[in-house]
This record gives sequence, C-alpha cells and structure tokens, in this order.
Amino acid sequence: MSSKTASEVKPFISVIIIIMTLFSLVFFKMEVRRMGYSMLKQVQEYKTMKDMHRLKVIKYARITSPERLRRMAKTHLTLSEAELGQIIQISGEKIALKQ
Repeated sequence: MSSKTASEVKPFISVIIIIMTLFSLVFFKMEVRRMGYSMLKQVQEYKTMKDMHRLKVIKYARITSPERLRRMAKTHLTLSEAELGQIIQISGEKIALKQ
C-alpha cells in the first residue's frame, strides 16, 4: 500500500470508527432503557405478589383466630365450654385439673 492510498483511506476509516462509536452509544442507551422498563415491570409484579401475600396472611389470621375456631367448634363440633368446678382430664399426660 502506498502512502497516497493510505492517506486517502484514513479519513474513511476514522468516519467509520466515529459512526460505529455513535451507533454503539445509541444501542447501549436503548439497552439501558429496555432494562429499566424490564426492572420496572419486575418491581410492579413483586409489589403485587407482596400485597397478595399480605392479604393471604391476613385471611389466614382471621380464619385461625381463637374466637372463630371456638365458634366453629361450638356450632359444628358440639364443643361445650368448661364450667366452674368441672374437672378437665388431659388424656396424653393423664393429668386431671380442677377448674
């Protein structure tokens, strides 16, 4: 390659390098924007799942509340409350307690 040919090609190569640099900058900015939208979507989905979890925990707490369980046991399982002076026998330990 002669020096005249090299001097003619150098501006062309520098323009190509500048254009490629600009294209890569635009591509990276678009990629950052795309990842930002993806992250936003994931954060929104996480918040939705977290809210659903909270609601399910609250619902579980309501279902297993002692008052509700006592009411269900009285209405469906014929539970009778211990009265004053009644002896309650615990079968596992075979302990009798006077109330």
